[in-house]
Amino acid sequence: MKPEDLNALGAIYFENLSQGLQNPERYLFETRRMDGQAACRAVRERWEALGRERAFCDFYYFRLEQEARERVESVLTEDERKYLEKLGKGSPADEIIFPLDEKLLSIAARLNETEMLFSTFYFTGPVEERSTWWGNYHQEYLIFRERPYVRPYVKK
Repeated sequence: MKPEDLNALGAIYFENLSQGLQNPERYLFETRRMDGQAACRAVRERWEALGRERAFCDFYYFRLEQEARERVESVLTEDERKYLEKLGKGSPADEIIFPLDEKLLSIAARLNETEMLFSTFYFTGPVEERSTWWGNYHQEYLIFRERPYVRPYVKK
């Protein structure tokens, strides 16, 4: 999937983190510190609450140079490497966003935790339900939500 496809589903998508941070009139954000297991639990909880078809992950592994891929693979199990091989075979190289599944969640959360490769989780849908969980350094996730629209008071 490409970013424009994700946006069409009702996602908050940034090319880079500063786009969200520098737009406080549109986005609220909080920072949560979570290791891989805590991140899996929190993401899974949101994912199950909204519906499994509404969760996605950006995963840049397939755009990495061979040396960087080998570093990432050093923290993966054989089963996880096989999973990634299968995932990559079915996707064009320019597509970096994938529907979330349990295996991808586990891999992405651990790679975020170890700072080997950062991924972002997206939850799509109506404005009040969508959020973006940007993996960052020091086991932090920046979680963005759209600011609810507040209608100005009009005196009658």
